[in-house]
Amino acid sequence: MKNSLKEQVRNLPLNPGVYLMKDKHGTIIYVGKAKKLRERVGSYFVKNKQHSKKTIRMIQQLTDFDVIEVDSELDALLLECRLIQEYRPIYNRQMNSFERYQYIEINTESEEVSIIIRTIPSKKNCFGPFSTNRKLFELKQILENVYELNKKNYWQQSFSKNTTSSFDQDIVASEILGAFTLNNQQPQNRLEAKMIAASENNSFEKALKFREEWQFLTRFFNQNKKLVLASQTDWQFLYIPIGSKMKCYLIHQGLIINSRKLTRQTFSKYKPSELARKMLPNNKPETITQFSKEQVDFITILYNYINRHKDCQLLELADPFYEE
Repeated sequence: MKNSLKEQVRNLPLNPGVYLMKDKHGTIIYVGKAKKLRERVGSYFVKNKQHSKKTIRMIQQLTDFDVIEVDSELDALLLECRLIQEYRPIYNRQMNSFERYQYIEINTESEEVSIIIRTIPSKKNCFGPFSTNRKLFELKQILENVYELNKKNYWQQSFSKNTTSSFDQDIVASEILGAFTLNNQQPQNRLEAKMIAASENNSFEKALKFREEWQFLTRFFNQNKKLVLASQTDWQFLYIPIGSKMKCYLIHQGLIINSRKLTRQTFSKYKPSELARKMLPNNKPETITQFSKEQVDFITILYNYINRHKDCQLLELADPFYEE
């Protein structure tokens, strides 16, 4: 059986694509992507000490595979994501556990601002979804400490003798909401001030703690930028060179709604706005106010790819449904 699979591999193209590994029941047990299908799929049939135990178990169960050839590495990444979401293969871990995603709500309806972690989004001041590896509970604790929102917290009590918050709650709401919508870095600025003050008072343990919290917030909100930018940007046009051609993508709120591969000669004849209008769907997409967990995966993949590849050209567009 494995010999016949090796023979199939020899006939695979050296092009980007996605491969679907199947067991004896025809069940898809793994979905993967490849820049070059023949090389990537072939690597499973070569003895390699670097194969993980999970990979070895998957290979032992493998009796067949399918491949889907695509135009670009980006297309392969996005198709892999969609297929994993659709089939939930047992050997795929990424994008295969939607329950790991959660939302964070900034509740401003009560006298004191509160931070709530939710598995289902609320309708107001709710952000995400975020994967739990971004440690939402730690984020909640840090923000509560900075703005004295949770007096029951031991670490909070060790820094403050007051039993009530000294912060104006309107300022608290403005600064925290602003941090989630890219308007400010006030939580980080407040932590930096605390860190400097603690260091000047020779409270080096506290200074170190504040520094770690500052680093955590900075990393978290940098990661959050992708979602916020996607939600705030209606239309974008992306083009990528693929050999002698150009692959164009029409993007609405961080999600690809259409794509087209053109010769460079055809591409050069039109402005991006003109190409965008040629790629429009029949009906204008509805505005997304809250991304689903599935959509977050696509947005993250898209902007990570754009950030890593200098040949990607991403342009902001006016609404292409309205004629210039």
